Amino acid sequence: MFFNLFRDTQEQMQDLLLETRSYVGLQKKALMVETRDKLSTILSHLAIAVVCLVLGGIVLLFFSFFIAYLLGQYFGNNALGFACVTAFVLLLLLLFWYNRVAWVVIPITKMMTTQFTADDADATSEEVGQQLQESRNRMSQNFNQLLNPAEEAEGKVRNLSGWISRGFAIYEGLRMGLTVIRALSGMFGTKRIRRRR
Repeated sequence: MFFNLFRDTQEQMQDLLLETRSYVGLQKKALMVETRDKLSTILSHLAIAVVCLVLGGIVLLFFSFFIAYLLGQYFGNNALGFACVTAFVLLLLLLFWYNRVAWVVIPITKMMTTQFTADDADATSEEVGQQLQESRNRMSQNFNQLLNPAEEAEGKVRNLSGWISRGFAIYEGLRMGLTVIRALSGMFGTKRIRRRR
């Protein structure tokens, strides 16, 4: 009777361990899928922004040369035209620097927040989500079976677990006591006097 209970408990523990390993593997798979999707979205946005900034910078550079030459011809002095364009670009730079939080930091923060705090069902594939749910259910069933044995065997399992707990407590107490004794003997131990020959 007791050995059958022990064997059943051992099988339930093995089932729970296997289900836990399966669940951890599925969690890892779900995390990888979610990370892949979010990183691909972020990197694609970053690539688009870099291309737009490079091409936009080239367009702005040539357009500023064009405006500088036009202003130089209007004022009759090319240096004055370039000075006007430089002052305008500097004004734009100061305006951008003043509004950098509203124009850059907040939109990037919102994009990252929406990417990494999206609903888990949207972030992972339905198949992985369903497998995770099934694995959770099986783990819960195995754990409940392990915690709620049959009525006649419940007292024996509690008695056995009590003896095991007491054994571990005694072992830990002895181990800690020996550690303390070793530490105290190292601190207050007598020094050996060397004999002179």
